[in-house]
Formats: sequence, structure tokens, C-alpha cells
Amino acid sequence: MCAVLSSCSRISVQTETFFAMDTFVNSTVITMSDDLGRELNQKIEEIIAEAEARTSKTLETSEIYKLNEHIWSRAIPNDGYELSNETAELLIAAKSVMKATNEAFNPFIGGIIDMWDINNQDENAVHKLPNKDDFYYNLEKSQGIEYEITQDGGKYYVFSSRFAGTKIDLGAIAKGYALDKVNEYLESENIQNALVSFRSSILALGRNRAGELWSFGLKDPVNPENLAGVIHAGDKFISVSAGYERYIDINGINYAHIIDPETGYPVNNDLLCVAVVMDAKSGTRDKRAQFENNGALSDALSTALYVMGKQKAVDFYASGAFDFEMILFYRSESDPRGYEILQTNVSFNER
Repeated sequence: MCAVLSSCSRISVQTETFFAMDTFVNSTVITMSDDLGRELNQKIEEIIAEAEARTSKTLETSEIYKLNEHIWSRAIPNDGYELSNETAELLIAAKSVMKATNEAFNPFIGGIIDMWDINNQDENAVHKLPNKDDFYYNLEKSQGIEYEITQDGGKYYVFSSRFAGTKIDLGAIAKGYALDKVNEYLESENIQNALVSFRSSILALGRNRAGELWSFGLKDPVNPENLAGVIHAGDKFISVSAGYERYIDINGINYAHIIDPETGYPVNNDLLCVAVVMDAKSGTRDKRAQFENNGALSDALSTALYVMGKQKAVDFYASGAFDFEMILFYRSESDPRGYEILQTNVSFNER
């Protein structure tokens, strides 16, 4: 493919939209052939469906659903529970973020999320506060989880003495993980220019048809019908966490869909929105391993930073625990918009 896309005599831009992981996914690939573009989009949809089939906690055939069944029934064998390579890889990434963020990201709060009925978006649903006794039981069970994943004879196994009574929910990392798999596939096919978006989790490779960086709008967190600004990116993962994206109403109060693992309550701090940006590919294949989990990591980190609040998020970024950039929208009474923006090394233009 020619270096400057806008100068190519034959460019095919193929876009498909499909539903996966409880949202609509837009997939755009730029190639020299309409047929190839359609084939790539079909494969991308299949890859994401396969990722959902492994990570969903509601699909009864998924690996995570079955693992949760064993956890609740206290049926994890002493010699460990066998995992697929893909799920083991994801749980290893989840553990690294959980430990590094002091459980601001915690994949074991599935029971708490279920009690808030966060994922029930039925307009006629009547949401209620969780039952206090069950709530504190589930909260206690979700904290301080230690687990190990080992490899034996080419197979992976998970061990934990604290699993009983917990429920794994990978909703805050699974979309990024699916984009990792898409990134691997597109690289194997030598596709340099593509955009795959879950809305809040994005893979932006190369450039758009005009030869420019891909553009992604961030909503005004106070007035979401307006844009606050635009991120410009190429060869990046972008993950966004915000309270306005999904919430439930209980007695006239809006509760965000992101749960603070420490309190068990929806997050309510000085952050309104967090965007995390991480590299999606390297220039040389011998550095490929540096980027293979960045989709999952960016997804989990955006949630963790949102939970932390502004100052802890800034401190975490400064710690260098992970190589990422970020944009923070935080509450401000002195700004007429109701918020201010802190950004690191990100190409972001305010509107």
C-alpha cells in the first residue's frame, strides 16, 4: 500500500457495524480491494465474538461463566482449574493491573455489580439499593483476592484459596482484550490502516483515507450531547471511562455504572471522565511482546484511574507502573464548564 493514502489510485474503505459485548462495534479497514476489506471485517467480527464467548459472565457456554460456577460451588480442584491459553493470558493481565492499582481495578466484583443490577438497561426496570447484609458479604468476599496461574505441560491452571464466594466480571477489560486479538490478526495480514471501535474502547491503526491520523471525539462530561474535544491517534489503543456513558436511577439519583471496589458503591469523586492511550503496535516484530496486552491494559487502566480520583490518578501516572498517556476531566467550580482538563502526551484538541 502506498505511503500517502490520499495519493493512491485505488483505495477501498470497507466499514461494517455489528453488535457484540453489549454494544455496537464499528470496524473500518483500508485496503486495495473491496473483497479483501469485507473479508477482514468478517474475520474481525468473528474474533470479537470468540473473545466474548470466552469472557462473558452471562453466556452459559463461556469459560468465565463456567469458572464462576466452580467458584460459587467451591469446586476448584486442589491441583487447579484448567484454563485456555487465551483466558489465562487475560487473567494474568488483570492480576498485574489489580496489584499495581491496589485493587482500584478488581475483576472479582461481579457479585456487587449484579446486586446493583448495573447492566439492566430496561427503561421500565425499577432499580433498588442492594440488600445491606448480602451487600457487605459480597464486598468482603471480593477484596484481597490472591490467585496464581501456572503452566504445566503446555496447559494453564488457576489456583486460589480465596475464590470461594466471589464472581469474576471482566467487563472492564474484555473489550480491550478483544481489540488485542484484532490487532494481532491485522498485523498478521499486514493491514496498516484500520479503526475498530466499541465507542469507549478503540483500536486506531495507521491513518484514515485522507492520510491523516484517525479522529475520535470525547463528549463533554457535563453536557454529553456536545463534544469536549477530539483525540488524534494512529497505532494506538484508546479507552474511555465516564459516568455519563451508562447509569441507573434509584429514587431520582443517578448512579454510574463503574463500581468502586473498596466501597462497593458506584464511583462518585472529582473525576468525570478518563481517557487512556497506549501503543498498539511496534515498528519491529522483535518488540511485538511489549504491546500484545496493551488493549486489555488500557481498558482496565481507564477504569482504575476513574476509581482513584484525580490526585491518585496523577500520582499513578507519575509512578511509571505502566507506559501510557491520559486525559482527565475533573470537576471545577472555577471553570464555567464545570470541569477542567489535565492531559499528558496526547494529541487532543479542545472544542
